[in-house]
Amino acid sequence: MTEVTSRPITMAQVAQHAGVSQASVSRVLNGVSSVDPAIASKVHKAVAALNYSPSEAARSLVRGNSRTIALLVPDLENPLFQGVLKGLTLAALRDGYRVLVADSAEAVGDESEIATEARSKCDALVLVSPRMPDRELRDLIARTAPVVVVNRRVDDTAASQLTVDYASAVKELGMHLLGFGHRRIAYVAGPPLSYANEQRARGLGELAREHPELEFLTISAGSSMESGYDAADAVLATGATAAIAFNDLVALGMLSRLREVGVGVPEQLSIVGMDDIPQSRFAAPPLTTMSVPRIEIGRQAWNRLRQALEGEPADHPLFYRPILVARSSSGPASHASGWVGPARPVLRLGSTVVAQYEEGSTVDSVLSPRPFLGNVISRVGTPLSVTEPTDHPHHLGVSLAIPDVNGTSYWGGRTYVRGEGSIMVPNHGRQRRDDLRIDGHALHERLSWVDQYQTTQLVEVRELRSAELENGWALRWRSHLKATLDAITFASPATNGRDGAGYGGVFWRFAPEIARVFSPAGDTEKAVHGARTPWIAFTFPERGTSVILSQGEGDLPWFVRFAEYLGAGPSIAWDEPHTIAEGGELNLELTAFVIDEELRDAAAVERVLPGLREQAGL
Repeated sequence: MTEVTSRPITMAQVAQHAGVSQASVSRVLNGVSSVDPAIASKVHKAVAALNYSPSEAARSLVRGNSRTIALLVPDLENPLFQGVLKGLTLAALRDGYRVLVADSAEAVGDESEIATEARSKCDALVLVSPRMPDRELRDLIARTAPVVVVNRRVDDTAASQLTVDYASAVKELGMHLLGFGHRRIAYVAGPPLSYANEQRARGLGELAREHPELEFLTISAGSSMESGYDAADAVLATGATAAIAFNDLVALGMLSRLREVGVGVPEQLSIVGMDDIPQSRFAAPPLTTMSVPRIEIGRQAWNRLRQALEGEPADHPLFYRPILVARSSSGPASHASGWVGPARPVLRLGSTVVAQYEEGSTVDSVLSPRPFLGNVISRVGTPLSVTEPTDHPHHLGVSLAIPDVNGTSYWGGRTYVRGEGSIMVPNHGRQRRDDLRIDGHALHERLSWVDQYQTTQLVEVRELRSAELENGWALRWRSHLKATLDAITFASPATNGRDGAGYGGVFWRFAPEIARVFSPAGDTEKAVHGARTPWIAFTFPERGTSVILSQGEGDLPWFVRFAEYLGAGPSIAWDEPHTIAEGGELNLELTAFVIDEELRDAAAVERVLPGLREQAGL
């Protein structure tokens, strides 16, 4: 019996079948344009008939290239490098190139040998975060060109370079923590020979010189989750109130260990990372970090490498500036008091956070996005605000909301239209934050009131000033609004024909708690609603907490609800529109005294109010 074997069809067999030379077959398969069309047709028919697949290795020898590039990373498990690989692979594939990946596993002594071997099989080389010394790296680049270097600055070389400004990034993280009141901060360092680690250390050194009140303590670690896990105990031993991890993997490892030993993040220790890898968003708690455009870096690495393959000289280095992504793993230092935290300010009194000030930029457009005070509680923990409740989703804690400003709603939700009732109208504006500054117990904000046509109607200067009381806290809200381009008329559903709906101004939507509401005008909704009294009180008997809202020198009518829901605020346009001329101004003020004491009647409020005002100094 004859043994039958399956052998690949050869180029010689194709040439014999087509009745041409092997050289003609080679020229046709390599796309040489000068080949006679009749010969090319014979070759293509023979290829189809024999199901011939040319050897890619053989074709590479003929062309002088493999249409493959090599990528060397120090640790492929790092999602940052995976993102760079993805961007590089997708971009190279569009140009007919494939990527060979090599991982040095942080073995610095083997990096050069691995890179040289990978380059021998490919047309070009991408080095991501190489760890080797500068002299060795320059020698490697000279021997293996064309080369693109990512995440490493190399002087005196023709290689294209793409780097991330980690020095500025880590300084921004430091300022983020400084804003939260942290002064003693641990830096959980990366690999000693890492250029990125060197840049982070440089940035922290600059920040320490710029802010002598800051103290940075370096803890040796690495670049993996395991190294972060192992470093967590050493960080705790320093007494630091915050830690900056070399990267997100290190931060995630620390979070795991801190959960095991019962350390609250950020209550006892704030943790921030670097790179914004996908897992960071889903950590517990979600990780504050600096976002690096991983895929874009990979794509640009291919663009630079393609230029090098085409013989073009290296372009100027590209520098990427990471962006702060503030999440829940960073918060106030335990000793801080007053307003702290530039990204998401909180009001902290001793060990208790009693309110959080949100920018409101993520609020749905039909709810009139605006900054608001949320998560408001008393010092003993009584919940005092609600945001986007199901009955009125446009109620945002404590905010300055006006339903009609020259026809634009800064209140949100449905709008009362005369003759049609309450309907959804596409007239919602937004309050855009232009500037925010914090100085102890004072939060200063500048806002633009932008209508549905993207025109700025008003410019507002806002101040939220807090104070500690013996048995509670106080907050004064001041808003100074100025008309920019035209006269402004402030109106309400009441002025537009809906009786009693004169809302609009600083409005406090309380949490759904059992409460008694009263003012000098009485203790029923009919009595207090629309009354021009200097104060109105909310007492929560089951919680032993009271809130007094005071207008100070103002005498605006109160818009009050406590049968349908619990909420109140002075009304700008109770029964008549309020108009200011172009360039005119409107000043609003409301002070809240939050005390852990049950005030039962108006006489009790009148008795304690002078002392509260004196304590607060507002």
